Amino acid sequence: MPKHRREVAIQVARSLYASEDAIDAALSQVATFVAQMPAARQDAKFAASVGQDAMAQAVAALTALNNAREAMVKAHDALAEVRDQFGIPMNFGHIGDKPAYPPKQSQVDMPAPLSLVSAA
Repeated sequence: MPKHRREVAIQVARSLYASEDAIDAALSQVATFVAQMPAARQDAKFAASVGQDAMAQAVAALTALNNAREAMVKAHDALAEVRDQFGIPMNFGHIGDKPAYPPKQSQVDMPAPLSLVSAA
C-alpha cells in the first residue's frame, strides 16, 4: 500500500477519535447540567414545575448528543469496512492512546468465576 494512503488513513483516524472525544465530552457536560438542574431547583425551594421546560429541552439535547455518539460509532465501523476493503494495514483502534477496537476477549480483564462457598 502506498505510504500516502496510510498517512491519509492515520489523519482520518485521528480526526475520528477527536470527534468521538468531543461528543463524549459534550455528552458528559450536558449530563452533568441535566443532573444539576433538579438539585438546584430543590435547593432553591422552587416548585417542581419551575424550570420544567428548560429540563425537557436539556434532556432533548442529551438525547441528540447520544444519537450523535451512536452515529459516530457507526461511522467508525464503516471506516473499518473501508480499511478492510482496500487492505489498509492499520487498526483504527491503535493510534494514540486508544485501546483496540473492539477489544479482543483476551484483552478484557475477566473476573474470576464465582463459586459456592457454602450451601445454606
